[in-house]
Amino acid sequence: MKGTNSATVVEREDPVPVGTTTKGRPDAARATAGARGPGPYRKLVAALGRRSRVSPRGRARPVAAVLALVVVLGGLAQLVVHELTTLPAGVVLQVGDRSVSEADFRQRIDLLAGLYGAQPPQDPAGRERFERDAAQAVAASMVLDDVARERNVVVPEPVAQQALDAIIAQKFAQGGRQAFAQALGSLGVSEADVLGEIRRQLTTARLFDQVTAPAPPVTDPDLAQAYGERRDRFVVPEQRHLRNLVVDSREKAQQALTQVQGGADFAAVATQASMDRSTAQAGGDLGTLSREQVEGPIADAAFTAAPNGGLYGPVQGQYGWNVGQVLEVAPPRQLTLDQVRDPLRGQLDDERRLALWRPWLTDQLRGADITYADPYRPADPDAAPAGVGP
Repeated sequence: MKGTNSATVVEREDPVPVGTTTKGRPDAARATAGARGPGPYRKLVAALGRRSRVSPRGRARPVAAVLALVVVLGGLAQLVVHELTTLPAGVVLQVGDRSVSEADFRQRIDLLAGLYGAQPPQDPAGRERFERDAAQAVAASMVLDDVARERNVVVPEPVAQQALDAIIAQKFAQGGRQAFAQALGSLGVSEADVLGEIRRQLTTARLFDQVTAPAPPVTDPDLAQAYGERRDRFVVPEQRHLRNLVVDSREKAQQALTQVQGGADFAAVATQASMDRSTAQAGGDLGTLSREQVEGPIADAAFTAAPNGGLYGPVQGQYGWNVGQVLEVAPPRQLTLDQVRDPLRGQLDDERRLALWRPWLTDQLRGADITYADPYRPADPDAAPAGVGP
C-alpha cells in the first residue's frame, strides 16, 4: 500500500454509566456552569473514524451509531510504510485505479457534517489533521466496500430507508423532513447521498458481523473476572446539588454573595440578578452534577465549598462571574456487578470481536493499493491507532 493509514481520532464513551444525568435542566447547567462535552471537530472526526454499533447476538444498538464511518473500526494496526506516489492535481487519493477528487472528498465531508451537525476545525493545524484522518477513512471505506461486494454482503433498500427515517425523526424532531432537506441543501448534498452513506455503514456492519462471528460468547464467570479487574471504573463520583447565579462583573457577584450571607434567600437573589434566565426562574437551580460536568474554576469552588448550604464565589467562568450554593452532597458510591452486568457484557463482547476484526482489517488494507496526495497522507503511517474502540 502506498502511503499508509494513521491513527484516526475517535470519540469514545465509557462502557458503563459512572454517573447520573443532570437533574432538571441540562441546558441550564451547560449555559451557567459550563458543562463539558465533545467539540464539533471531535464529533465529525468520530463520524469519519468510528464503527457502527452492530447488534452482536441480538443485542440492541443505538440507531445513530449506524452512521459512524465504520472503516477504521477498532483501528488499523501498524502498517509498513511504502513509497509515496505523486497523484494528479485535484486528486486526494487513489485505491487501485479509482481516484477520489477534491470535489468528491469535500462532498463526503459535507454529507457527514449534515448528518452530525458539526464542521471541521478552522485553525490550520486542526484542519490539516482532520483532512488527513478523513482521507484515511475514505480510503479504508473503499477497501471495505470492495470486500463486501466480493462476499455478496448487501443491505436491502427498505432497510436503509428505515434507518434514514429513524435518523430524521431523531435529529430533526421539530421540523421533520423539511428541516432535514433544508439542512442538506445548505451543504449541497442530497437525500440520495445520505441514503447511500447509511447503506455503506449498514453493509460494513454486516461485514463486521461475518468476520467476528467466531468470537466466543461472554459467560458469567467472564463477567465476574472482568468486574473484579475493572472495579475502580464502576464508581459513581461525588455529586452536588447546586444553585448558581452568573453576572457580568466581580462587583455584582460580590454584592449578590453579600446579600445571601446577610440572610437573603439565594433563590430570590438568583431570580433577580442572574444573567442566565433559563435557570434564574428556578432560583439558579442547576440540579445534581458531578465535578466533571461543571466548568473547571466553578467546579473547584463548588466542590470544595461546605455541604448543606455552603456558598462559593465570586469565581469567574466562561460566561461571567459566578456565585453559588451547595444544597446537598451525594458521596461516591460503588456500582455492583448486577448494576453493570449488561453494559459490561457488551464491552467484553466488543473487545473480543475487535480482537478478530483488527488483524483482519489490517490484512485487507495491506493488500490494497492505496496512494495519498501529499497534503492528505496520514501523518504517521506506522503508528498504532489511538483511542479507537467500539
